[in-house]
Amino acid sequence: MVLFRGDIKCKSLQRRTSVSVILPADNIHFLQDTEEIIPKPYKTLYLLHGLYGSDDIFLANTSIQKFAEDNGIAIVIPCGENSFYVDNPKSHAYYGQYVGKELLDITRNIFPLSDKREDTFIAGFSMGGYGAVRNGLKYSQNFSKIGMISPALITDDIVDYADDNNVLHSRDFYESVFGNLDEVKGSDADPRHLVENCHDVPDIYIACGRDDFLFEKSADFYKFLKDKNIDATFIEAEGEHTWEFCDKYIKEFIKTLMR
Repeated sequence: MVLFRGDIKCKSLQRRTSVSVILPADNIHFLQDTEEIIPKPYKTLYLLHGLYGSDDIFLANTSIQKFAEDNGIAIVIPCGENSFYVDNPKSHAYYGQYVGKELLDITRNIFPLSDKREDTFIAGFSMGGYGAVRNGLKYSQNFSKIGMISPALITDDIVDYADDNNVLHSRDFYESVFGNLDEVKGSDADPRHLVENCHDVPDIYIACGRDDFLFEKSADFYKFLKDKNIDATFIEAEGEHTWEFCDKYIKEFIKTLMR
């Protein structure tokens, strides 16, 4: 396994931004004196962190590095700030365009990553779960599967938020991210609208703990997908909105990619 951490310059954000890349390169087992060569180009998962996170947070809080090595998949983790991975024209912070298209072009140019849709996936935890479904649908020509772990499917609720010092419930914060909250429903920030207007919906995997404060939103979205005859999987299990839950089910999602 090889880990790269560094900065890239991107047009979508008009600046440099950090990224972590895990590559399942030559898997050397020193004690056994063996070496496993993973065929190139690699299948690739673009993995999005949650609110308050950065590109290194999965490395610090999950065992995903070792799991990527064991399963022969590359993982690209961008820094999404607190953007919800949507496009903000006023600040020229087009995070959706970045993770949905430009990041793929940049990383494929640098690393031996497959450019096939069937080998390219997007997933995320919490805010990143929302970002995965938003951009997995908007850029569905690029991704074959979407993974949502404890996703922050909150776009139906934020229009009713009031001023609050807590970012999680702050109307001002969400207006700075999404713009006019009255216009979110029916826009490209609305996952249901994107599903209804996507001609080739990727397979969707959702996992959420029964004691997670976002559980009902995940269950409702899964019901919506099934009503639309979308190929979707919903895992409801014991757990809360924690890294332990994320670690377990992001790995379960990766297992589905290797079949």
